Amino acid sequence: MELVEWNESYSVGNVLMDAHHRIFFETIKEFSEFPDKNNHEAIKQRIEFLIEYAAMHLSAEEKLMLKANYPGLDGHKAVHDAFVQELLSIKESFDKDQTSITADKILQIMQDWLVTHIVGSDKRYMPYVQKLQV
Repeated sequence: MELVEWNESYSVGNVLMDAHHRIFFETIKEFSEFPDKNNHEAIKQRIEFLIEYAAMHLSAEEKLMLKANYPGLDGHKAVHDAFVQELLSIKESFDKDQTSITADKILQIMQDWLVTHIVGSDKRYMPYVQKLQV
């Protein structure tokens, strides 16, 4: 799988959200660089970080959309909630059976979701957020 790196095409026009997204990209990159792909404790720590970080970021993004009067907030929040549930499900599966998911699989899930979500969903709130900066 080809690793996707942050570039300006992923910018949503808000410095804070772009910084958050960059951290997601860096976290994904960490999964690709695990020296020991079978280090279950390291994988568990990364999963827990992703859950906590996703909750913080998604909450901040939702507050920004609310402030910008973004009309698609409810649908966007539903997508966020589903993603958090997916992460929690991954953690639950991993806690039960550490061979149920690999660092590479988490990498793929996160990268696919992040790229698709930024380009397909987050870009839609961009014009509303940009009006806040005028």
